[in-house]
Amino acid sequence: MHRCSQCEKQLFQMGLFMASFTQPRTAFTFALLNNFALDNVESGNSAMNYYNKLRRRTSSIFPHLVPDRYRELMRVARQWRQLKLLRCNGFAHGKTHPKLGELGLFCLTCPQPRINVALPTQYNENLHPTNPDDEVWLMDGLRFMVGRKWYKAHLAVAMDSMQRSKCNNHRALQALVDVRLETALTFYDMNCQYNKYLLRRVEESPYLAIPFGMEVIPGIGLWHVRGHQDQCYMRYTSNFIMGAARINGEIMETLWAPLNIISPSCRGMSTPHWQECLDYQMNDCNFMKMIRMSETSDGCR
Repeated sequence: MHRCSQCEKQLFQMGLFMASFTQPRTAFTFALLNNFALDNVESGNSAMNYYNKLRRRTSSIFPHLVPDRYRELMRVARQWRQLKLLRCNGFAHGKTHPKLGELGLFCLTCPQPRINVALPTQYNENLHPTNPDDEVWLMDGLRFMVGRKWYKAHLAVAMDSMQRSKCNNHRALQALVDVRLETALTFYDMNCQYNKYLLRRVEESPYLAIPFGMEVIPGIGLWHVRGHQDQCYMRYTSNFIMGAARINGEIMETLWAPLNIISPSCRGMSTPHWQECLDYQMNDCNFMKMIRMSETSDGCR
């Protein structure tokens, strides 16, 4: 491919995305990039599996002789996701840059400040990169996961203290906060223990805050509460909390199902690529939830 001053514009007009902007030799069609993004979301296929499929479709007899452009596909797919998100959120033209969280398509049934609630509401790496300074962050903190700067600042002041549990040895993983007017109904797998020190942890942290006058009502999800003592069932089950309606308090577990499908394809990714991929999956999950949401739905269940 001959390098020229207008080659980028010409290729984009033809529906081709270059693998390199400095030494272009390979290009991917927009249709292929859209197909890979959809295949990744719906089937959880990794870039390696997808590219191997392309090689076999190119040459069913000698797929190993097809040039290896796996790394190029990985790089271009990241850029393609970013461009699609920028366009879908109104940042395709102009010089406006997205602020923190503005590229995330939030769940319409979950509380969002100044959108459907009056009160304001407010990442653990298993693999450590060999050369973290070489990693390129395209959307750090622009969607669901907290940005590195704020995450590290919080860890620097957070006190990790172990309190002896007086309940059954039941491990907790995630939390759901449902804010309603002046009351916060919180669900946590070990809320019988965690809630005892919640206010103290918030007061000691410069990054956390609870609105003045807000009442925090602790609850335990219907699945996890079965592993607690009988007294926890009577006190923390949503069935016995006034105003909780019919809610199971296990909303995070419903998100793990699609993320478990995609997680194997994230193992070989760098930390920023891994974060972008999971953010993209969660964004798609909220989109599908939004278009399928009943008109009479009044919250996440």
